[in-house]
Amino acid sequence: MNYWNTLKACTVFTLLAMLTVGCVWTVSAETQSGQILVTSVQGRATYSTDHITWRQLQPDLLLGPGAVLRTEADSTADLIMQDSGTAMRMTAGTELEVTRLHTEAAGEQTITETRLSLKSGAVIGSQRKLARPSEFDIEIPGGVATIRGTEYLVRCDGAVTCVSGEVEVRYSSFRKGHSVTVDVPAGYSFDPSTKHVVRTTPAYLRHIIADVNAVRDMARIFKVGRAIIIVKPEHKVSPHGCDGDNDDRGRGNGHDDRDGGRGFFGR
Repeated sequence: MNYWNTLKACTVFTLLAMLTVGCVWTVSAETQSGQILVTSVQGRATYSTDHITWRQLQPDLLLGPGAVLRTEADSTADLIMQDSGTAMRMTAGTELEVTRLHTEAAGEQTITETRLSLKSGAVIGSQRKLARPSEFDIEIPGGVATIRGTEYLVRCDGAVTCVSGEVEVRYSSFRKGHSVTVDVPAGYSFDPSTKHVVRTTPAYLRHIIADVNAVRDMARIFKVGRAIIIVKPEHKVSPHGCDGDNDDRGRGNGHDDRDGGRGFFGR
């Protein structure tokens, strides 16, 4: 009797071990760390993977989670995150840390989880609409900007400008432990000094238009091996059309048009 009981116990243990190994192998095969491709560097930029040693940032470099990228004065760096369909430009004097870059195959779709931490400067990005439940977050002081299929600018001081689509901003309120969420539609900006969403002025858009159009052009074409995929062929951004087609969306949730037409950074 003891022999058969021992044999059954060993058989059950072996089956459980096989199932466990199989599950671990399946998860590791489906969930992977994504990569950032450096496509262009104008001026001087550096990167580090250990926060100690800094190397020159160069085109065609692939970086993963944990990397920190820096651009110096009068310098820019262009990046592509192919899994999430993201094209991004680091403006001059920017430091950006890649804290999370996960990708997982889910049938015919790819689920991505991206989290970047903006330490200084600003980033301008073009993001295709993500498959649910994908996430793309940019950490800013006192809050997080969640990107949803849009073109945007996020600054380290917490300012967020939406050129097209929509950006969700979660920020800490004056009450400790309490956060507030506002949606920023196209043609509007989140002003961190007032915690209001206001119109983006043509003057401010003219200030960033060159970088916005450069990122838009970069987002059009993603090279995959020898193939070329057209992602978003659209017209150029014009400062005269900065209000977009979303004037009727999102009002009442942090929007403040009582600025006498001054708008965002119009002073």
